Amino acid sequence: MERSWVYRVLLYAAITVASFVALAPSAATWFGKDDALPGWFKKTFTRKISLGLDLQGGLHMVYRVDVDKAVGHKADRLATEVEDLIKKEMKMTPPNAVVSRVGEDGIEIRFKNGDDVKRVNTSFMKTLRKDLNVDSRDTKTGSVLLKINADQIDEMREYAVRQGVETIRNRVDKLAVAEPTIIRKGSDIIVELPGLKPEDFERVKRLIGQTAQLEFKIVDDGSDYMTKKILGLAQVKKDQYPGLEVEHDGWTEKDNGKPHSDVYLKAKDRKTIEKFFNDLPPEDQVPADHEIGYELENARNDEGQETQDRFWRSYYLHRRAQLTGEYIADSDWNVDPQTMHPEVNLTFDRRGADIFEQVSGQNVGRKMAIILDDKINSAPVLESKIGGGRARITLGGLSSPEAMRQEAMDLVAVLRTGALPAPLEWKSETQVGPTLGRDAVDKAKLSMIVGSVLVILFMLIYYRMSGVIADIAMLLNIVFLLAILACLQATLTLPGIAGVVLTVGMAVDANIIIYERIREELRLGKSPRSAVDAGFGRAFWTVFDAHVTNLVAGIVLYSYGTGPIRGFAVTLIAGIVCNLFTSVWVSRAMFDFMVGRKKAVALSI
Repeated sequence: MERSWVYRVLLYAAITVASFVALAPSAATWFGKDDALPGWFKKTFTRKISLGLDLQGGLHMVYRVDVDKAVGHKADRLATEVEDLIKKEMKMTPPNAVVSRVGEDGIEIRFKNGDDVKRVNTSFMKTLRKDLNVDSRDTKTGSVLLKINADQIDEMREYAVRQGVETIRNRVDKLAVAEPTIIRKGSDIIVELPGLKPEDFERVKRLIGQTAQLEFKIVDDGSDYMTKKILGLAQVKKDQYPGLEVEHDGWTEKDNGKPHSDVYLKAKDRKTIEKFFNDLPPEDQVPADHEIGYELENARNDEGQETQDRFWRSYYLHRRAQLTGEYIADSDWNVDPQTMHPEVNLTFDRRGADIFEQVSGQNVGRKMAIILDDKINSAPVLESKIGGGRARITLGGLSSPEAMRQEAMDLVAVLRTGALPAPLEWKSETQVGPTLGRDAVDKAKLSMIVGSVLVILFMLIYYRMSGVIADIAMLLNIVFLLAILACLQATLTLPGIAGVVLTVGMAVDANIIIYERIREELRLGKSPRSAVDAGFGRAFWTVFDAHVTNLVAGIVLYSYGTGPIRGFAVTLIAGIVCNLFTSVWVSRAMFDFMVGRKKAVALSI
């Protein structure tokens, strides 16, 4: 035997053995024989092919990112910077200079003295020029309106979607879901979680969709708007809103005994309070620099014990958040030994700790609302300046202890992976049960088996002994293809299976081109050895061109496709490479053995 032929056979044999080894973990999982593999083997070879959403069931969700909300959060942070700059450069504090947010991208500075408007000049805006520009000045009202630059808004919207994908991916990683698919499509985020059990759907949706937007806002207690205007309107219109009640709240400062009082609305249904404020005439609407917050509280009996009744209450808040969850450095949870309710403990970074200490010092005696995802968790009274950069969220309610612990752990997991830069709005979802997945797998297996058997029989009948070579090459082609997918830890979907079937068809097509060329050479009277050499040599570029054309199509599908389309493209590209290898080089080695090593005078083809 020629030494080069021996080297080729040894190389192909080594590739075949390596492919079977790489494919073994996947095959063991498919056939339920994981225990059959030795422990050292499973530790060494861990990569395997996973089944996609359409094969093993799971959850497919589409969310839209509320990018405008991200702009509003940026405006809150910039308002804090403007306020700090006024205190540092102008030596002004409220009420001589009040900073408030207007709309989603506006910041208003209102001076007590109208002439101070001129002090918002080029020098003052030097450090803010990158993010803000002066939109208007009014010396009569003493107001200056700053707007976020348009390019910054575009950048924030892009960042909100991009960071949303990364945050969701981090959260999904904590769920230990195999081969999740999380991709961006415009301002939408598509999430596919294969293998997820139906009983876990709701918890997973809540964990992924939880914005975890944590905000700290000061309650504007005792304001004329609530104590005079809303109090009077609510008492007059109370009968128009069934279940709406007007309540008074009062407390005193711990150190000096200064009294505080406030008015709030309450109802069992939050929509009742929201409808009341939405129906107000334009002149009585909530001012632009304020907003209404809502908290769900447990009712108490005369002994002060919580009852089964729950109600929503309103808070009149300053619109601008004094502190947000972006400054959280760490979070953990424990159980309060007195109430037996879980608590989530927050630790702020250095910047966040400084802001928290400054805000708490400036608002001693007032309430600070802790808002999580647009719902007030609690609104404790700031009894003193709070240093150390620590805060606490108490999880109450009448849920079971196990449910509250799970809620606390989920909240900690979400806070640790970071808040979503903008809220997610649910658009659609598809739940695929495992029964549908099993049916799809069974039908796919049946179609592959029937198709492969028919192809094998056709090649054996039509090309006889040469058909055996084609069938062996086709089977090796499938083995090599699946081994590559296992090494890539690819996810096999129904389109992926279609790619495997297409690869089988391409393998047969390549063999037919080569075999028909060999037949033509034999009809011209050439010897079997010469006919094989000429057939493979002259058919090579035809086969190669066809494969390159399909390869380009696969690359385009992978580049611009999403989800299952990409799965099909990966299978197609890997199949093309394996098909070219088996149809041209592996088949040629077997033909060389038939016609060259046995000195054949005839060729069965």
